[in-house]
Amino acid sequence: MIALELKGDWKEAAAWIGGGLAALLVSFLATFPYDALNARMLGEARRLTGMEVRAGEWTIGFPLSLEWRRLTFAPPQGDAVDLAVLEARVGLLKALTGGAGLDLIARQGEDDKRGTARGTITAASWSFAGPVAVKGRVQEFDLSKILQRYVRQGLLSGEFSHRLESGQAAGDPIKGEGVWHATVKDLTVDQIQVGGGRTLSLAFTTVSLAANCRDSVCTVTEFKGDGLDGTVTADGTITLQQPVRQSLLALNVTVVPGPGFASKATTLGLPPLPPGAPITFKIGGTMAQAKIAL
Repeated sequence: MIALELKGDWKEAAAWIGGGLAALLVSFLATFPYDALNARMLGEARRLTGMEVRAGEWTIGFPLSLEWRRLTFAPPQGDAVDLAVLEARVGLLKALTGGAGLDLIARQGEDDKRGTARGTITAASWSFAGPVAVKGRVQEFDLSKILQRYVRQGLLSGEFSHRLESGQAAGDPIKGEGVWHATVKDLTVDQIQVGGGRTLSLAFTTVSLAANCRDSVCTVTEFKGDGLDGTVTADGTITLQQPVRQSLLALNVTVVPGPGFASKATTLGLPPLPPGAPITFKIGGTMAQAKIAL
């Protein structure tokens, strides 16, 4: 009889605890500052990219998420970049303990499996004053919609992991480290200046690249590709700055021409090259205004 009474007391206590936790969770969800998170996310996007960021609409999801549709990233000069959907899901456990955790999903199209990027951002607090870790994966992003001025076509896939020691303000030295890997399929690069107002385009079936970053300098550790126009390799550095579009490029790209290059050279009036003779291009300037030249 006593055992039965104790069992009943435990059930009642568990019910009260469960009900209390459920009420706390509902209250937390109802009072979560979605407007503030929306403003903070768009503000951080403007600060990091140096672009004006506009959203056609945003909505609240369950249990803790925001979704933006018809996002436009508009630079001061040049072509705008559009995203159909960007969703940010807040890590519930992180939020309850005062930390910051976001799962991000970006799509170039509404339902297309291509053009999808997924990533996570974690930090000790929503002020992002302490260490911030970012990692993610990109699946077949259409580069012609991002680098319209230089890329006619190309599908980018890859993964990355980067850790910043503390929240970074514009002008502050960047401290941290990261690793980036990517491949590009069916890449066509335009607007390569060859003199006399002439421009050259080069096409490659695949290009693979990797970079290691320490503090503000990312060193290219792998860059190779091949296709009808020949083979390509590269080395150099990218010096990160805020906003990201002002990061400095210092890359040397070497192309060993293939059969496709010979016909293009003839059309442009370029001198014929012996088989296997390398051509070196230099890519400099900023990401926003990169310059490609022989």
